[in-house]
Amino acid sequence: MIRTARALGYAGMKGVRQAALALIAQRADPGELLQRRMHSTAEGSHLRQVVTDSAHAIEQFRSTLDDIDWEGVVDAVANARKVFCYGLKPVGYIADYLAFFLVRTGLDAQSSKTTGVLLADELLRVHEGDAVIVFAPIRQFDEVATVVRTARQEGATVILITEAIGMPIRTEADYVITTAPTSLTAASDASIPLAIAHALVTAVSARNPARALAALDRLNALRPAVTHQRARLTAQRLGIPTTDDANADAELDA
Repeated sequence: MIRTARALGYAGMKGVRQAALALIAQRADPGELLQRRMHSTAEGSHLRQVVTDSAHAIEQFRSTLDDIDWEGVVDAVANARKVFCYGLKPVGYIADYLAFFLVRTGLDAQSSKTTGVLLADELLRVHEGDAVIVFAPIRQFDEVATVVRTARQEGATVILITEAIGMPIRTEADYVITTAPTSLTAASDASIPLAIAHALVTAVSARNPARALAALDRLNALRPAVTHQRARLTAQRLGIPTTDDANADAELDA
């Protein structure tokens, strides 16, 4: 924990706790956050500032990659009976993105952004052998804690993706991916989780390329039934490793 804290730019855990408290206080007011981002520019350009801050966050995150059990995360997802991706809006859309593309790798995956009592209906679908991926960049809302605890009780593997080092629910997840802090900068708190989701899709495809290629084959076979537009999918474009012969067969016309 101390090593990760220092890699993220803090002197130690005390600094992390202080930053977490300040972060929670400042994030409590969306208007204040917008004001800060509106007046934060590099050379008078909001685009330049966003790109600069995002690049800095990515560099910080890259320095912590050795602390992540990435192989364990990929194995848990690739071998899951079903994958349940959860996140509150707006990062819930990354959960949608991840589930959408995991289905294209041949996995049974679904996503949810549901809040309140209706979340209970969503959690009925979580069972032993599943993998549950939770996106919670900064706050431990009741729904986040409930998803993690329910999944663990049912025997599912839980993967938590967050920038909040002090989030209590971290200790109850099987795997935690800690992203670099972005909430006090012009960078989006969705930028690194989106990169992780994209990497996970590619890595899961590589674990079982035959399954991923079979899913693409079926997708291309189904497309003519819903549209006359021609689309071209290749295993290479989707990052699926193949032999030369398999790669040639994987290029499909819809």
